[in-house]
This record gives sequence, C-alpha cells and structure tokens, in this order.
Amino acid sequence: MATFDGGQIDYERIGSYLPLAREFLLQTEHYEQRWPGSFEIEPVASPLVQQLAMYAGWVESEGDRETAARLRQEADEIAARHLSGEQHAGRLRARAMEAAAAGQFQDALVGLETAEQAFVADGRPIEAAQTLLQLANVYEWLGDYDRALTTMDTAHSLAAERLAGGPPSRTAVAASIGKQLWQILRHGDAQEREGEDALSLRRLHYELIQGRARVNRRLGRLEDARALFEQSRPFVEQFVPAGVDFHLAGIAIDAGDLDTAERLLAKVAPHFDKGLLRPRRGALRQLQCDLALGHGDAAAALARADEGLAEQQAYPDLELAWKLHWRRGRALARAGRTAEALAAYREAAGTADTVRLAPLGYVLDTTFVRDKVPMFEEAIDLAVASGDGLAAAELMELVKARALTSVLSQPAQVAGDGDLDAVRFDALSRELDAISFQMYAGAAGAEDVRRREQLLVERREVIERIRVRDPRWRTLTVPPRVDVAATCDRLGETDRAALMLHLRGTRLVAALLTGDGVIVGERTWDDDTAAALTSYAENLTLLKPDHFLNDLSGESDVDLRHLVPDAVADALTLARTLIVVPHGILHLLPWATLTLDGQRLFTTRAVGVLPNLATIHLTEGGLSTPHRVGLLGDPDYTGLTRYRELPQAGAELTDVEQLYGPGALVAPVARRAEARQDTLASLLPQGGEGSILHVVCHADVAADEPLASGLILTGSTLDAGEILRLGCGFPEVVLSACSTGWRPQTPHGLELAGDDALGLVASFLEAGARSLLVSVPQAKDDIARRFMVAWHTHRRSGASPAEALRATQQELHEEVPVWAWAGITAYSSV
Repeated sequence: MATFDGGQIDYERIGSYLPLAREFLLQTEHYEQRWPGSFEIEPVASPLVQQLAMYAGWVESEGDRETAARLRQEADEIAARHLSGEQHAGRLRARAMEAAAAGQFQDALVGLETAEQAFVADGRPIEAAQTLLQLANVYEWLGDYDRALTTMDTAHSLAAERLAGGPPSRTAVAASIGKQLWQILRHGDAQEREGEDALSLRRLHYELIQGRARVNRRLGRLEDARALFEQSRPFVEQFVPAGVDFHLAGIAIDAGDLDTAERLLAKVAPHFDKGLLRPRRGALRQLQCDLALGHGDAAAALARADEGLAEQQAYPDLELAWKLHWRRGRALARAGRTAEALAAYREAAGTADTVRLAPLGYVLDTTFVRDKVPMFEEAIDLAVASGDGLAAAELMELVKARALTSVLSQPAQVAGDGDLDAVRFDALSRELDAISFQMYAGAAGAEDVRRREQLLVERREVIERIRVRDPRWRTLTVPPRVDVAATCDRLGETDRAALMLHLRGTRLVAALLTGDGVIVGERTWDDDTAAALTSYAENLTLLKPDHFLNDLSGESDVDLRHLVPDAVADALTLARTLIVVPHGILHLLPWATLTLDGQRLFTTRAVGVLPNLATIHLTEGGLSTPHRVGLLGDPDYTGLTRYRELPQAGAELTDVEQLYGPGALVAPVARRAEARQDTLASLLPQGGEGSILHVVCHADVAADEPLASGLILTGSTLDAGEILRLGCGFPEVVLSACSTGWRPQTPHGLELAGDDALGLVASFLEAGARSLLVSVPQAKDDIARRFMVAWHTHRRSGASPAEALRATQQELHEEVPVWAWAGITAYSSV
C-alpha cells in the first residue's frame, strides 16, 4: 500500500486486475478484427497502459527490476498499437523520463521534444508545458542550468494566461474534479476536462517553483533556493511530507549550517523507510554522509556512504552512485586509508563516466562534466600523492568529455536528403556563408552582424539535434574506455611515449606513459612561466600578432623543465616518438619546437599531438605511404578586404602536384575559380587508402563558435560544422592555412570542462581523417610552401606523419628562423 494525496493505492489489487484487463483487451481486439469499426479499442487499452506503468514502478520499488522492465515493454507495445494523440504523447513522455534515469539522454531529449510537439498538435497546452518542465529537468541533470531555466520559462508561458491569478487552490481543484465526475456519471463522458486541467495547472505551477529552486541551489544561490522551496511546501507536502525539508537540509549543508542540517535530516529520515521515498534512501545517506564529513567524523561518513551504496542493489541510480563513491573516497582519505580511498575515487570516476553513454555536442558534454570536475581533481591529487601513475593517467583521461572518442568508435551514418534538420542546417549554412563574405568584403552592416549571431545560435542548436538523434548511439551500451596498462604496452612495442597533461591554474600534473609504465608528477609554474604562456596565447588571437612570440622557447625562454616535473622531463628521452595529450591552454603550444635543457625536442624525437589518449588506438591505422593526392587551393579573393591573395599558394599546389606526378591525382587540381566550397565538398568523400588531401587557402577562426571556423575558398566558406556532415575519405589532411590548429578555450563564455578537441581539427578527425598537419598560429605563405613541400617529400619517402614533421623541422632549422614555422603541428599518433 502507498499513500497518495490522502488516499491509498492498493498495488496488489492492481496486480490482480492486470490479467483481467489483458483478457478484456484481447477479446476487444478479436471482436474488432471480426467486425471492424464496431468496437473502440483505445478506451480499453489506455487504462491498461496506465496500470502497467504504475504497477511497474511499484514492482521496481520492491526490487524486481526485471519484471518492471517487462511490464514497461508490454505497455509500450500496447501504446504503439492502440493509443493516439494525447494518450500516445503521454506514453512517449513517460518512457523518455525512464530513458533519462538510465543515462540514455539522447532518447530522453528526442522523446520529450516529440511528446511536447504531439501535445501541442492535440491542443493540450498544459500537458505540453508539463513535458517542457520534464525536458528542463533533463537539462538540469546534464548541468545546463541556463537552458533548464529558459525551458521552464517557455513551459510557464504556455500556461501563463491561466495562471495569471495564481494556481487553482486545493478547494477549487476538488470542486472541478467533482464537476467533471458528475458529468461523466450523468452523460457517460465529460465534454470539458475542467478537473484534470485544474489539477495539472496546480501541479505545473508548484513543480516549476521546485525546478527553479533546485537550479538556484546548483548555481549557489542558496537564499533564493531556500525561499522557492518554502514557496512550494503547500503542494509538495500533500504528496511527499519530507520533500521540502530534505532539500533545505542540503542547502544548510552547502551553507555550512550543520546544526540546522542535522535537525532537518533527523526529522525527514523516518519518511525514507517506506512509501514513495523508500527508493530514495540512498540520497538521504548521501546528505547524512556530507553532514558527517562536515563534523569531521570520517567513520560515520564511511558508514553512511556504504549504506547508501548498499541501496544500489535494489534501487540502482548511477547519478547517485558516483556521488556516494566520491563521498566514500573522501571519508577513507580522511581516515588515512589512502589505497582504499584511491580505489573508491576510481570507482566514482568510472561510474560517472557511465552515466552518459554517448556525446551530446560540446555544450552539453561540457556542462555534464562540469559538476564532476572537483571529484576528478581530488582523485588526481590523491593518485599523484600516492605515486600511482596508472591511476592518475586513467583519471586524467576520464575527466575529458571524450566526445571525439565516442564518435570515432562508432561508424557514422549520413542523414538522408529528407532529414528536416539536415535540410535546415544546409539552409542556415548558405545564409551564414553569404553574410560572412559580405563581412570579408567590408560590405556588411550592423544588421548583418546581428543576423549572423542569430544564425550561429540556431545552427548550433540544429547540429546538437542532429547529434542527439544520431541512430548509432542506440547501439552504444557502454562508453568507450581506455586500458592505460594496455596502452603502455602498445606504446612500448612501437617505441613511442605519451605525455598526458592536466592543468589547474598554474599547477600542472603530467603523466608519461611508456612501455615500462607511467611516471607521474606535478609542477607549479613560476610567475614568469605563467606570464609567458598567457602572452603567447593572447598573441595568437591578434589581427597583427608578433610572429617572434610563436617560438615560445626561443623568444620567451620557456623550457620544458619550466612546465613539467623533473621526473617526467628526465624520462622524455625514452622513446623515438612522443605523443602529447594537452589540456586547456596547452593545446596551443608548439610542442615539437620547445626545448628540453636547451635542446629542441624535434632534434631528438618526432612529436605528435592528440586530443586524448583514446584516439591513439583509433587513429594509428590506415596510414600507409601516400601514393595519391587531392589538391585544392589558391582561391580567388578578388573584392575581399579582410583576406589578401596568397602569392605562393599556386606555386605550392604545383610543387606538390609535381612531387606526386599527374597519375597520382585523385581529381584535377582545383585552383582559383575552381577552388570553391562545392568542389571541396565533392572531393572530400574521395581519397581512400594511401591518399592525402592538401588545401591551401586562408582560414577564418571563430572564437565564440568553434563549428563556424572554416576554410575561405572562392566565393564561399567550408566550415567545421559542414565538414562534420560531409565526411572525409582521405586518411591524411594537410591544411596549409593560418590558425587551422587553433582551439578556443571558452566558446561563447563556456569554459570547456571536458577539454575535447574543437574546430577544424576535431571536425576532420570525426569526418574520417586519421592524421592532420595544421598551423596553430598565422602562417607566412612563402615559409608554409617550403615547409609543406618538404613534409610531403619525406612522407613520400616512407616517413610517418610525425617523423616527416621532424625531418622537415630539422631540414629548415639551419636556414629558416624557428618562429616562422614553430606552430606547424602534426595531429597524429605515428
């Protein structure tokens, strides 16, 4: 039995009712088949679907998850056969929320958006608003609090007129329900749904208040959150008497008011022993653990964390599980049980990694990771202090959003021509392209600039929808993981090492992976080193940068020993090839040209860069000695004021063409008028094994929207977002253009907590390329020509991409100043 708004729900009676309801539906289906049109099936099917869903929830609360899943599947099948309009939308909404609880956020977002549209089409604005509120809850779970609040505002707007005088009172709801019941008793049906609508309006009003309260707490606005929770009390306590005080206890802990928290938790604890709150007893244990940690009682905190984790057997909740493992790690660390604490932290990190199965776009991937960063940082610190390099490397890898890892691990499926989002994406891209070229020609006005910003926002939303709806994620049952020990073995077999970095302010943790294991350490930068890196990064964004600063070691005296701990620096000589996995601002550094004890790295080893450790395995195959080349560039920039002609571009194309020979061309060389967006779009899917795509042009860097960074061609631009959609058949890509390897740190104000690659590099890797040669800073076209041709020469001779980079650097070192080519970088694992 369970209490609900003053009444009792007899779940055992529902269970005994189900066989009768199933038989009734079967008989109705049978009669409808024999005498079509004589029977209405939906009135029979609808209550059965509702009762199955309700009973599944109760069965699950009793610990029988397998039966609950079977009951929900049965409800889905009946709903698909017989429900339409509002009933079907309701079922879509319920299943979407179940998907969210299971970490299947793609299905949740798609299902809720579809359900909301169905409710609107059926003329049910209140139900549509309720669905938007649940969509806001999903955004809240994903950490996108701004979008959660915006979605709540949209939900409120759908019912604003009917809520203008406040929500219906309990008395008004009871009267409306009585009136509707009377109509049903008198006429067999109710023409108006006054009672249901009044109850839904009251519920919507107070759940919006509760939702805003939760988000305000997440944002640290504790007083606002407290006031909103109190405002919701009259409604919440009808159903969950302890609901408001439970949240107030959490706020008290956040505020450091442990006495109030202790009093409130003692008050609400009995409500978690049975009834609706029984499945949430693990959440109570989390707050009790936080309280014990606040009091400095490690033993009590550990006991509460263990009790909370024990609840996971009957009531699994991955979002709660990683938080409990985190608290367990804290308690063990405070008790001086370091090895056990590190194991608990690793369990927390691994569990958090499984909460979200697949990528959602860089915005949601970042917001999802953001609230987990403190846990990862505590765990990394503990691993470093313990000297456990393997654990440190694993944790440094897991803290990344790893969207690129997921997309590379699953074969892409290109959307058909009829896909509405794809059609809208193309239309938005065309309009953006037209405005961009007006800006390049100096002909754009203020209204054009505003319109461009609007288009970028809309296109970012469309790209996110395309990614969320990508059917390949439905086959992904666990996120791709990295076996650090196996990676070390693989690196050792191929005489390579990987340098993983994690930067927090001016404190850098570095882990060097070799065939002999992992060496880990940390270094806090001195003021001069920190200032030099800041100046270097800022210089990259200037319209007229100081090119001398591109040589960070030569001009600013920054040596690798200033950046990484000595133990790691000493071991950098252990491999022939070094793969750097940067973090934050370190993505921008000219790694190969940095000095170690005064000697340039490229003089002793090849250096490549990758966005994360997992991409080593995903990008090292399919890079045979090239024998075919696709060439496009030297666009016609007549009429543009922002971009000048490139005097050496045509000669660079000719040099590379002659190096490979006319029989090696994938397609005729596209230059000048032919170097257009559509030409490159048609060339990209070609290529195949042993082919390289070489593009010579200007590039546009969009600091606030990475997917808008693009290649400036004749009369058009091909940007990162479009490359994602087109795919790339070339295993290797050379972008002989300015700033193609530049990566933003805070696009439209969002600090990239997940730290994945963004922009042109990430788009080409996701599109199918396995190696890229790019320039992080602006490039001088005469030096770029010489550098790129030399690189192709070494690559044609059998050198790997990173080895060809090293050979070219050695070749130019004696003749051309390092600052002129320091930022040319190979994104490659070999």
